[in-house]
Amino acid sequence: MAIGLAAGTASLLIRFAIEWVSLFWTGAREWERAAALPWPVVLLAPAIGGLLAGALMRRLYPKGGLRGVPGVLADLIERAGRIDRRQYLTEGIGAPIAIGSGAALGREGPSVAVGAAIASEFARRLRLSEAQTRTLIGCGAAAGIAASFNTPIAGVLFAVEAILADYAISTFSPIVISSVLATILTRAWVGDFPAFLVPEYHLVSAWEILAYLVIGLLCGLAAALWVQLLRPARERLSRLFPDPRLRGLMGGLVIGLVGLAVPQVLSIGYGVVEDIMLERVDPAAFGTALPLAVFLGVLFLAKLFAVLVSTGAGLPGGLLGPALFLGSLIGALVGMGAHALAPFWTESYGAYALVGAAALTAAALQAPISTMLIAFEMTADYHIMLPVMVASIVATLVARGFTQLSLFTEPVAARGIEPELGAERAWLRSVSIARIPWRKAPQVREDATLAEVKEAYVRAGVGIVIVVDREGHMVGIVTFADLQDHLLDPSRDMELTAREVCNTRVRTIREDGTLLEAVRIFDREGFEQMPVVAKNDPRRVLGVLSRHAVFATYNRLIVLHGEQA
Repeated sequence: MAIGLAAGTASLLIRFAIEWVSLFWTGAREWERAAALPWPVVLLAPAIGGLLAGALMRRLYPKGGLRGVPGVLADLIERAGRIDRRQYLTEGIGAPIAIGSGAALGREGPSVAVGAAIASEFARRLRLSEAQTRTLIGCGAAAGIAASFNTPIAGVLFAVEAILADYAISTFSPIVISSVLATILTRAWVGDFPAFLVPEYHLVSAWEILAYLVIGLLCGLAAALWVQLLRPARERLSRLFPDPRLRGLMGGLVIGLVGLAVPQVLSIGYGVVEDIMLERVDPAAFGTALPLAVFLGVLFLAKLFAVLVSTGAGLPGGLLGPALFLGSLIGALVGMGAHALAPFWTESYGAYALVGAAALTAAALQAPISTMLIAFEMTADYHIMLPVMVASIVATLVARGFTQLSLFTEPVAARGIEPELGAERAWLRSVSIARIPWRKAPQVREDATLAEVKEAYVRAGVGIVIVVDREGHMVGIVTFADLQDHLLDPSRDMELTAREVCNTRVRTIREDGTLLEAVRIFDREGFEQMPVVAKNDPRRVLGVLSRHAVFATYNRLIVLHGEQA
């Protein structure tokens, strides 16, 4: 409950801050609703906003780093849910400056990141376990989405599908509470209205599904292309402008130049999306009126370019809003063609814009279930849900045919972190190796003869002998690999000592280690057994951990975890 209220408040503050910055530059709370602006404002506002945001990034992340939703995912995987506190400033201050100044990004990503950081802070203060911390982070993420879109159900499913990848009831229940309270708070401040006010669209005929399948196909291809272009955009701009301040300045300047020709690309653009769904588009670009289809195509390319420049320049902001924007354009283009070919069997292009917005978002985020509900709750229109479901699933499957990554996980994977293993790593970290059966291994003194080592090895039958010094501290280990050249040759049994034949470069694990550590070690190394040492004395051997015991425990827990989920 506390996280829902706190994260919901933070989301509202981010929303209002973006509007205040926009009001400063344009005199309107949204760039697309402003009157005709003088060209210096259009050109310089994104550049100045980019410079300020870049200066903040340089101050807080001098060596680079993941922020926003990718940063949350990385911290869930690598830092056991301890979200970087710098997210408060980068997403809570930097994002409103950049987006309010015209950067082609959305407000939902910053809301999710700040909500997750707030939840992580609660977990730190209460000293909760990693599993409990993950659940609270899901609460913060759900509250951020719910407060941004006024979509409590979609907020819940977004958190469990896109952030946690965990549908366990114990995880699901508190997230619902947090999302509901954040939504109540939002409705108290801004009213109970859907994000987009659109007419009731319907599936006119069964044949119309074919057109929606085309939307799914095109949106899936577009999403895959977008994800693939993220890394080249980052790398190109980082090479050209290594200083984040200059990179933000130049990125903003390019966005401003695009905005001079196609002003609809600037900032979030939800007003443009709503105009497309309501079919009241003003097809003006480059200072002249264009045919509607041409204008929509130009707007798609311009918006995609502006989004890539914004992310490549390292400007803080989210990508869910741009996904809705780009998807609505693809849907409108397909809808215009379908309606022109079969006007009596198809809806007008506004319905297709709505479906396209959902389809591209589902594919780009690899989160079709939550996206379907976002489309429903954002428009309060159930009649078009069948096409939304079909197109979203098709788009997601097509995108996965090209890449398993999403807009959120691509930056994480680029850092060498495997995003799909987040939930698995969490419970692997929660399992102590004390739950894995150790075996006792024979010990011999370092001055023992080779004959004594052979006898201890054969008598114990565990495949390993620990060589220790006079104080009982480990010097090394003897395995079959160390003895194979001497087992059938007794000629040097009394000449060689245990120290001379043992392996002194031994990989060990502490008694307070986790199953995740053991799995990682055995996955990388070729040996079959590993000594377990005392946590306060790394040379005192307590037992031996075998590869078979580790992976048998791992497999058993996978089954148990699956049953509980």
